[in-house]
Amino acid sequence: MAAAPFNILLIDDEESFFILLRRLLSKVPGRKFITDWAASYDEGLAVLRKNRHDACLLDYRLGLRTGLELLREATAHGAQAPIIILTGSDDPKVDLEATELGAADFLVKDQLDPVMLERVIRYSAQHAATLRALQKSHERGRLLFERSLDAILISDDRGGLVEVNGAACRLLGLSRKELLAWKWDDFEARALRQQSRRRSGGLGELSFTKPNGGRCFIEFSSTRLAPNLNLSILRDVTERRALEHEIQEISEREQRRLGQDLHDGLGQAMTGIAFLAKVLQKKLQGRNLQEAQEAGHIARLINEALAQTRRLSRGLCPVVLDSNDIEAALEQLAENVRTLFSVSCQLQCEPDIRITDNTVAVHLYRIAQEAASNAIKHGRARNILLSLAANPSRLILKIKDDGAGFPAAAPKSKGMGLRVMHHRARMIGAAISLRQSKAGGVTVTCSLPRRRN
Repeated sequence: MAAAPFNILLIDDEESFFILLRRLLSKVPGRKFITDWAASYDEGLAVLRKNRHDACLLDYRLGLRTGLELLREATAHGAQAPIIILTGSDDPKVDLEATELGAADFLVKDQLDPVMLERVIRYSAQHAATLRALQKSHERGRLLFERSLDAILISDDRGGLVEVNGAACRLLGLSRKELLAWKWDDFEARALRQQSRRRSGGLGELSFTKPNGGRCFIEFSSTRLAPNLNLSILRDVTERRALEHEIQEISEREQRRLGQDLHDGLGQAMTGIAFLAKVLQKKLQGRNLQEAQEAGHIARLINEALAQTRRLSRGLCPVVLDSNDIEAALEQLAENVRTLFSVSCQLQCEPDIRITDNTVAVHLYRIAQEAASNAIKHGRARNILLSLAANPSRLILKIKDDGAGFPAAAPKSKGMGLRVMHHRARMIGAAISLRQSKAGGVTVTCSLPRRRN
């Protein structure tokens, strides 16, 4: 299959060179050239702006003006054909200036031959096609970058922001100029002072206060884009976080309602039945009837069921949490574990730990409750230790067991209980970690900044 012909434009005020050029190109084997001629500066510029040619040969001398002026003007008007400068002498200064203006090559007229001419035209056209493809790719990438709904930050290894998209400006409430004056480390440090947690592999969460005082919750991921360039994608999860909080509040209210219903409804009814059973036992005893013993047995069973109901009620609705007494709530939890599951459960709590935020107290209690439940159901633990300690910056809750640990074949992050614990921790700005002991058992650690409680 024959190669497609090359469309060549010559801009030269001498017709004799046009005739010479056609003769030279006709001698190129296996390649056809269609050559057009523009005899003046203005005519050449008009043709170049139409972008109909694969390459342009441009004479350096064009009457009172130069080919370099035309090169500059044509480039400014969007001419895409590669432009090769022709000159009568090998002048390094002209060569350098032409290169700086974007010329594809620089040729001396009296040194031309068919092989050289074909090679220069072919290479220049291929190079220009490559540059156009790169430009289109860049434009598509830029379009995706700017129209992305997620905020995108590109930083160098020193932390300086080198590019941001419009979504980043809208998310953070800053102009592009203001944001590019930041460093990523400065941005992260500002967010860290409010609330930030890194997860694994460049993933993390933070809360950020905009210049107008509005607060947003952000999930981010960071990765290496290229040498000395790092890509960070930020996503606003403020509405999702608010919805999660609302759902959690509804769940807590329902648990409290169920606990109160068990205590005030079923509990009171069972108390009345137990009283009636005791009265019946005494009446039967007064008549020396054998059924008195069975009535007493029924009364004991009812009282045991009543005690169980009260323990369930306290688990669903720990009354002590109404006053944020986390130590009393954890002690009550330990007692319930001992009673319901016949498992040793002890509490170690440093003195004078005070929690003023009821939401924090409830979530810490639920995390301990879920961890203890997992240790019994999945780890078959026989001993559980709850501990609550504090240092100047953080409150640390630990639940340690001597169970079987994590199953070898099951990923640790898949269990619903673990997801619930992580969710509760996230709601109060805490971090959850799980560590398996070589001797067996798991330690769940919930670490919370002191300012949050």
